[in-house]
Parts: sequence; C-alpha cells; structure tokens
Amino acid sequence: MTQTNPFTPQSGLPPRIFSGRRTEIDGFARNLDKMRDEQLEHILVLGEWGIGKTSLLRQFKKTSQDRGFWSCFCGVNRVDPKESISARLGLIVEEILLGLPVSEERIESLRRKFNFKTKSASSVQLEFAGFLLEVWKEMRASLSCIFLDDVQNFLPRFEVIDILRATLSREDIIKQTRFVFILSSTLQGWDYFLNKHDPIGRFFRKKIMLGPFGNEETESFIKEALKGAGVEFSREVKEKIFSFTGGHPYELQLLSSHLFDAQIEGLASDVSWEVALRNTLRDLGREYFETLYSKASEREKDILLILAEKGKNLTLAELRTVMILERKAKSFPIANIKNFVYRLMDKGLIKKTEESSYAVLDPLFREYIIRYKK
Repeated sequence: MTQTNPFTPQSGLPPRIFSGRRTEIDGFARNLDKMRDEQLEHILVLGEWGIGKTSLLRQFKKTSQDRGFWSCFCGVNRVDPKESISARLGLIVEEILLGLPVSEERIESLRRKFNFKTKSASSVQLEFAGFLLEVWKEMRASLSCIFLDDVQNFLPRFEVIDILRATLSREDIIKQTRFVFILSSTLQGWDYFLNKHDPIGRFFRKKIMLGPFGNEETESFIKEALKGAGVEFSREVKEKIFSFTGGHPYELQLLSSHLFDAQIEGLASDVSWEVALRNTLRDLGREYFETLYSKASEREKDILLILAEKGKNLTLAELRTVMILERKAKSFPIANIKNFVYRLMDKGLIKKTEESSYAVLDPLFREYIIRYKK
C-alpha cells in the first residue's frame, strides 16, 4: 500500500529524511570537541540556493546539543532597506532570548534591559556586547552555538555583520564568554559583504563549501526516503534524476516528489517521467528560474540559448563559430561575446569549467530554457 509522499521540497523546512553531508557533520563535531578547550573559530557555511545550507545548520544544531552545548537557531528573513541596524540586530537578540533555559520573568527582564529597537546605531555594538555578557551568565555549558541562517538577507543593512564581527573581537567577549557563531550565506551574498568590508572575510575564516550530492549520495537519499513508502523508482528513472539534477538537494527533493506522485501501481518508471519533469520545471520556473533568466539581457539570452541547445560545454571560440556559421547572426556584436559571457557568469546564469569552456548553470535550468525560452 502506498504511503504518504516522503519527499519534502519546501525550501528552508527540515527534510523528513536527512541524508549525506557526513563529512561536514563529522568535521563540525571534531571542531566542537576541539573548541571545547581551545580557541574558538566562528564558522561560515557557503553554497548556492537550495543546496541544503539550512538543513545542514539544523543538523549542526543537533550535533552541538548532543554534546551538551546550548544552541540557538535564527533564520534571517529579507530586510527592508529602511529598517534600522538596531532593529535587525534585535531579531537575533530575540531569538537568543526565546531559547534561553530560564524563566519567563527572567527573559522579560532581559528584554526590557536590552531593547534594541530604542538604541541608536552608534550604541548598538556596546549594547550587543553587554547583552552577550549578561546572557552568558545564564548558560550552563562550556560552549554555546548560535546559528544565523541566510545572512545574505542582511545585505541592505550589511553593517549588522560587521557589528557582529567587532563584538566578537572584543577582549571581554573573548575572555568571559564561549559563544560560537555559525553563519550561512549564498556565495554571491558573501562576496558582497567582502567587497563592502574586507575584515569580515578575515574574521570568518573557517569555511564549509557545500556542493551537490554525488551519484552514490543521490541514490542513497532516494533509497532511504522510499523505505517503507510502497513505491519504487526504476533504475532508469534514478539515473535520470541524477542526470537532470546533478545531485542538487532541492531539485532532487522536488523531482523525486513529483515522481512519487506520478507513480503507477507503486512504480515510478519512464511512464511517470515526463509528467514529473514537466511539473518540476513549472515549480522551479515560478520559484527561481524565471527570476534567474530575467537577469540576462537580450544578447545574453541568445548565448544562453546556444549553450542550452548544444547541451555541452563551449569555449568562447566555439560560441563565436556557432553564432557566425550556424545562427548566421549578422546583427550580433560578435566582438563582444566575451563580455556577454562574463556578465552571464557574474549574474550566476552560467559556469566556467576547468577547461575554460562554459555551460548553463544547472541541467534543469538548461531544460527550462530549451522548453520555454526558444
């Protein structure tokens, strides 16, 4: 009998089945054990959209709590550019307060004492340091971990991250507390912080770069998720899943979810594939691909289409050849192809390989362009 769909393609929500990332989790556990008695190292988790940063941070939180360390998770939502720095930092303060293992009366007392909404920007750093010192007195652990997810959402008020850096660099904070901050960000978001304030990068030096799952991890995830669900994926379908998603965790969840819904008599086979792929592209188009595609200019879209249709990596010389001989695009400024390609890279639509050739960022994005942008 078919059970409930085990796949959970909701970005930001904990997956029902957490699979993979064993290397990252084991490494984090070793770092915690090392930091228990040695110098603290604040950690940065970097990766593209949907790569699993939030899920990994939640696993890190479990790992730290299993070791007896008090932990707090704070998801950073999008910032109104008009919102003050103190209000932004106040969100972190509130999450810490809500997680404290103390009475409601004590929390309310701390909330009144450190009301960041009423603080001026010039006094925020001093007040935040005072808050951390006061909170540490409530801790009954040798180490406390605070997880800040999606800090790229601080971009309109990037000063918040620098205030955090400056506060954690204070002598009284270093000597009197044992807070470890673990941040996650998109690669582009973090590059923006570095451009605005280089010392941020030097402070958060311990980095974990998240990439997609490998073939074995992808297959293991599908196997674990389908265990006891009453549905099987054929060998051909599992191969196609990896081919089309490249092991990208969110895309893997989404495509597998649609395949599960399209199964017939407990089997997701080639008969189920087209329906599932079409629904996956529809959802990704609404959630991400259309916004991504709209970043390209009309000339850049011409290059994107060539890369998508060819389905392979192309060098600049090969792109020029296709444009001249196959497309016969007389009005296209061939001499500027290099500039268009670099802009597409800066916008995150294509990637460069080690062989100095170029390809569409993602296999499913390539399929989306071919089907809906010709």
